[in-house]
This record gives sequence, structure tokens and C-alpha cells, in this order.
Amino acid sequence: MDFISIEKAGFEAWPAFEQHDRDGWIIRFAEGYTKRANSVNPLTNAGNSVEKQIINYEEEYNHRKLPCIFRLLSFNDNSQIETILDSRGYNRDDHSLVLVQELQSKEFVSTSLERLEVDEWMTCYCELSKKNIEDHNTHIKMINRIKDGILLVVLRRASKEVSCGLGVIHNGIFGIFDIVTHNEYRNKGCGTELINGMLSWAVYNGAHTAYVQVVAENRPAINLYKKLGYIPGYEYYYKIQNYKR
Repeated sequence: MDFISIEKAGFEAWPAFEQHDRDGWIIRFAEGYTKRANSVNPLTNAGNSVEKQIINYEEEYNHRKLPCIFRLLSFNDNSQIETILDSRGYNRDDHSLVLVQELQSKEFVSTSLERLEVDEWMTCYCELSKKNIEDHNTHIKMINRIKDGILLVVLRRASKEVSCGLGVIHNGIFGIFDIVTHNEYRNKGCGTELINGMLSWAVYNGAHTAYVQVVAENRPAINLYKKLGYIPGYEYYYKIQNYKR
């Protein structure tokens, strides 16, 4: 499986406001909203002058009053980068897994999911996750920047919104994000029904591969995805600069 293509699909599904490819190192900026969209992502192994590159990136992020963050992928040799980052006081955070599956010849249980417009979906997402919608203006702007096939859906039970999610297909690769289920409806099959329906939509719309990014400590979510056919692909973690404005 082509992990770099999955990474690139993930960038398109979670679009930064600025993104630059510097010899295979993807530099992303999105007003500080999420580490994923505001980090250095080395898709290729380190070359020469690595420390100089790191210092340049620090200056670039700090100029924007942001910490410099590296997102390090397990399919690369990160030893040289990590040694330098450790010497500069970076902290490790959010060890995550990328689970994947091939979708060819697979069938998923289609279910009645309601598609929503961005603002409606964000209201639902914030209500289910008990977040303040005023804190998600950048989130909304990022979703509105998605150029590929997008699925914003909610699952209802007895007319009540119980679970929602976001899915994006880029070049036949389908990623799911922002899956959340109401506390009262967890462990009742809502997540399974929602994701089955999303995968069914993806297959119908020509997706051949699926992926999901999940924090390694989130065992319930990992178990759910494995039941739905996902297997371990690769891993990543962040190294975060100890930065003060």
C-alpha cells in the first residue's frame, strides 16, 4: 500500500491555508488550528543540513507566533531529526496510528445517513462533542476549502442526532474524520452503523482504499475500526517546540 499517497490524501482532506513542498518535507500553516495542519511533515528521509533546515522552520513558525511542530512518520528513518529535536528541547506528543484497508470487492451495510451543509453539520458536531461552536471558525474555513468529494453526515435515532462524521475521497483514497457519538448512545452500535454507511458511500463513489487516523491510546475506537476491516498501516507522533511568545 502506498503510504505517501495516503498522506497526501490526508493533506487534501484536512487542508491547511498554506502548504509548501520543500524537497519532500511538507510545511503547513492554518492559524494554529490543530497540529495536523500546522506542522512540518517529512515524507522523505533527512538529507544534508538537517539542523539548519530545522532552525529555518523554527524561525518561520515563530514569526507567525506558533511553535514549530514536526509530525514524524514511522515509514521514514527519523533518528537524525529526532536527535536534533531532542537536543533543542522538543517534547513528544500524540502517538497515533493510521489504520487502512483495501475496499475492492468489499461491501458495507448501507444505512440511512442524512447529509448536511457545512454550517448545519458543524452545529451537530459541536453539540455532540460538547464543544463551543465559536471556537470552530477555523475548522469551518478548512472544511470549506476541501476540493474533493466530501461527505458530511449525521445518524439519527428516533429523530435525534446521535452520531456524525466527515469523509473525503481524494484520488480514490477515502479518509474519515471528526467521528463523534452522543454519550448516551455509545456502545450501542451507532458508530458502527455510521462508519458502515460512510464506507458504503465511498465504495459507491469509486474509492479503492480507506484510512483513518486515531490516537494510539484510544482502544475503543481502534477495536471498532478493526471490526470494520481496518488493519495497522503506519504510525506517527509529534515533536513540539518548547516555545513561548
